[in-house]
Amino acid sequence: MAVIEPTGVAAADVGAGPAPAARRGAGTGVIVAYVIAYLALYIALITPVISTLALKVNEISTVATRAGDLGLVTGVGAFFAFVANPIAGALSDRTTSRFGMRRPWLVVGVLGGAVGLLVIATASGIWQVVLGWAIAQTAFNGTQAALQAILPDQVEERRRAKVSGWLGIAQNASSLVGIGLATLFAAAGLTSFWSIAVPAAIGVVGVLVFAALLHDRRMARSEAVPFRLGAFVKGFWVSPRRHPDFAWAFSGRFLMLLGFAAYNNYQVYFLLTRFGFDTPTALSWQLRLSVVQTVVLLVAAALGGWLSDRTGRRKIFVIVATVLAGVGLVVFASAQDPNVLFVAAALFGAGLGAYFAVDLALVTDVLPNRETDAAKNMGVFNIANALPQSLAPALAPLLLGIGSATAANYTLLFVVAAVVILAGAASTMFIKGAR
Repeated sequence: MAVIEPTGVAAADVGAGPAPAARRGAGTGVIVAYVIAYLALYIALITPVISTLALKVNEISTVATRAGDLGLVTGVGAFFAFVANPIAGALSDRTTSRFGMRRPWLVVGVLGGAVGLLVIATASGIWQVVLGWAIAQTAFNGTQAALQAILPDQVEERRRAKVSGWLGIAQNASSLVGIGLATLFAAAGLTSFWSIAVPAAIGVVGVLVFAALLHDRRMARSEAVPFRLGAFVKGFWVSPRRHPDFAWAFSGRFLMLLGFAAYNNYQVYFLLTRFGFDTPTALSWQLRLSVVQTVVLLVAAALGGWLSDRTGRRKIFVIVATVLAGVGLVVFASAQDPNVLFVAAALFGAGLGAYFAVDLALVTDVLPNRETDAAKNMGVFNIANALPQSLAPALAPLLLGIGSATAANYTLLFVVAAVVILAGAASTMFIKGAR
């Protein structure tokens, strides 16, 4: 990621070793543990992005500076995620540990990420939050790279969209759990420490249990190509000319996640500003919206994954899902009554559910060299997840400041995000190697 290359590039071009022997597909028990681990990791990782980083920054910042401070925290963290994910993926593909190729990255990554979250939970200044989030993003993205490589590693093609659908459900349901915990702790008058530390503990337990159950791939030292820095760095370049489908899939995910990040990072401040809520009320509304979004998401993900496997089609589901998410953002942007947000949440949830159910299977279908470079190339693909998290906080304050000197322009922010998401649907249409 000898191999049959989808578009003709040899495994040696990226410094890969020989393909491991054929493997049996993972059993149902391992897949269940896999989905639970995915849920647990994202409870730890997404909860800060959706809610608790904003709350922590709000505690130690001011109304005038909080948007910029949050942008600094999330932007720096996203840069470390951008770097860590593909590097961890490439190193995972070369790992010859007796514990397996993926297990060491699962264990060390989730423990390191928990340490980073504890730094945030106990921080008294913005620089400490920046440091803690950089540590958490670096470590958790090592875990994420290894987790995502399990899909092409151990799940047969005939089951990939279905399993991908459950992973999408887990990833998106994680925000509901995290917001629920944050709302519970805020209602009890507790500080953001508990909203950060408890999800960290959930992530550790879920991933460690899966690591213990996983029948991991093992690579003999004789199979690993000697490390050469030049070849290693060069291996991160996946040529759009040789692999155009991968490039279009990357572009579609990048645009989708750029719009999604703008919404995710500033949802709490949107509720505080647009409707004048206090923090507990904003979290309560965020929880209710998340319930609607998640319920619709579950149905859309399960239905989308099932239909995609039944029909063998991927692109049409990704395109329709992207359009639904974009329309949902437009409704968010124009809402003046908070009750309208339930409609927006339902549309957005339908789009996200179908999108994440099928898009990962689509990417796996067009993944270059997936037998030998699965984690590395999934790590490269995850730049499309991480880079938007860095760009959105940098661009959002510019959009929020247009048109008003006194109030943040969330209408413009969400409309631009919707346009960006719809451009992602157009990108997906150019993929030729999947139906």
